Amino acid sequence: MKKSLVLLIAITLLAGTSCKKFLATKPKDFSSPEQYYSTEKELNEALAGVYASLTTTSTYGLYLSLFLAHGSDEAFYKNTTSAANAMAYDHNTADTYVDQVWRDLYIGINRANYLLANIHKPEMGEGARNVIKGETLFLRAFMYFQLISLWGDVPLMLDPTEDSRNTDNPRTPSKQVFDQIVGDMIAAKDLVNSYTVTGKPTHISKTAIMGMLARVYLKMAGEPLKDVSKYADARAWADSVIQSGIHRLNADYKQVFINETADLYDTQFNETLWEIEFYGNSTETLKMGGRFVNYASTLNRDNVAGYAYERIGATGTLYKMYAPGDLRRDWNIAPYSFRGNKGTEEVEKAPTDIYSRSCGKWRRKYETFLPRSTDYGPTNFPMLRYSDVLLMFAEADNEVNGGPSAAAYDAINQVRRRGYGKLLPDATDITGADFSGMDHGSFLSALQQERARELTFEALRKHDLIRWGIFIPVMKAVGADHGANAPANLKYATRGYNNVEEKHKLLPIPSLEMSLNKAMEQNPLWK
Repeated sequence: MKKSLVLLIAITLLAGTSCKKFLATKPKDFSSPEQYYSTEKELNEALAGVYASLTTTSTYGLYLSLFLAHGSDEAFYKNTTSAANAMAYDHNTADTYVDQVWRDLYIGINRANYLLANIHKPEMGEGARNVIKGETLFLRAFMYFQLISLWGDVPLMLDPTEDSRNTDNPRTPSKQVFDQIVGDMIAAKDLVNSYTVTGKPTHISKTAIMGMLARVYLKMAGEPLKDVSKYADARAWADSVIQSGIHRLNADYKQVFINETADLYDTQFNETLWEIEFYGNSTETLKMGGRFVNYASTLNRDNVAGYAYERIGATGTLYKMYAPGDLRRDWNIAPYSFRGNKGTEEVEKAPTDIYSRSCGKWRRKYETFLPRSTDYGPTNFPMLRYSDVLLMFAEADNEVNGGPSAAAYDAINQVRRRGYGKLLPDATDITGADFSGMDHGSFLSALQQERARELTFEALRKHDLIRWGIFIPVMKAVGADHGANAPANLKYATRGYNNVEEKHKLLPIPSLEMSLNKAMEQNPLWK
């Protein structure tokens, strides 16, 4: 089912795939524009190469989906080593993860720039050309959104890098980068296919762009720009997805993530608007497996059952956010360990043991691609789900109106009803978990926790805490809870929470980039 897109990605070796630092180094392993981009097939291969930029270990294969996404109130770095690590907030400007994420995102942007610069070369139908252009515009904008969320001001590069002398690239103010992101996404929305045409969430669709625009505008409304006028835009774009009628919540929450692990696409509900596609176990010719599940899942040393490192732990704070009856808790947070840390026998955790648990959202036993690999797997990573759209609408509506409207309650209560099993065929007391009667502040607080319950481990939480302006106090509160209540063998995890300070709202510009790019300036708090 995945092979059509993955095959294109696997054979695409375009601009900058081996350059150490694309912003300051001439790419050396791509075909020149005179030799490439001459047919529709080659444009599609180039597009696959842009998508592939988000599948590397340094992007959503592992680092953006796990290592740089956690260290929040939902997850801590579960490793006793004292080695510096960004999840424990004791990294520095030479951190390998930080450097490689920066590098791979700019490699992807350069691939997109080459494609856009040559989009009109081949003779082909304009409809097909526009789709390729739209998807490329969006992907470039999305990669800039990641860069600006992680680093703040970053160099805005809209032309392909061909000359090794092009080494002086100053940082562009965030507002200008955001304007480019929004402009590109809006332009892309009118060019790409509808979700009803793409038929699955691995290609960008109109509603996927609408939903991502809501996320971008919510970021602009929060820290650091604090342009509260953007809440109206976020509300409008989220509502456009809702009004499309294309997407619904799958009645069974856990099935969304079983599907992603088992190579299944949900064509009944279309809940996932966009997901990053991985394939296989990286032992075959197509080396397109992802690594995030292996590092997130419950410790298991059995290759046949599915090896897992358990490098992130679910916090007690996250566990306590769930009320009795919320079915999401024991799916998102694994309620078991494996006997002897090996095999398939699941041993139930004691009800009081809430600090030693791990991520259970994706479970390797559902992988259908065999044999299972120690390090790589086929699970797709969700970038945007319909429940997120509903929650973004509810948040923006609450801000626009100074309190929740009936539409905001309807949106958040759809998510809650599904979480409590109220959308299942045998459900009773359908409105039993609904929110009602809240003012602006209490609704916002409830929504902030609802996003954690629904979207945990989907690489959104830390960004949410930062844009809400509550990252530091929340982290300190989690550290205090963990230090007071976690068992002695896990108290080392307070390290990350104790380390957190204002500078950790952004990453440092990598030291290698600083040494090569003489126009670059370091983030002020990292100097």
